Amino acid sequence: MPDINGNDKHDKAYEVVINGTPYDLDDQVVTYEALGALAFPGHDPAAIFTVAYKNAIAAHGGSGTLVAGESVKVKKKGTSFDVRLTTRS
Repeated sequence: MPDINGNDKHDKAYEVVINGTPYDLDDQVVTYEALGALAFPGHDPAAIFTVAYKNAIAAHGGSGTLVAGESVKVKKKGTSFDVRLTTRS
């Protein structure tokens, strides 16, 4: 289905779930930093997150964790993320 600019978003969209909320991403690769921004808009830029993923295109059955600077490839549908703010001690 074309968007308001006439682009066919259906072919580009990757349907993911972040903390139980569905999102459509334009890119197959998503970064740790982008996930933090989607899960916690307006967060402190120095915040640290714990990011776990399931059903991605990755080793170890498509499940794992991300740390700052890392990214993962998502599937067209079904990749999910659990993003939590981590407290510093």
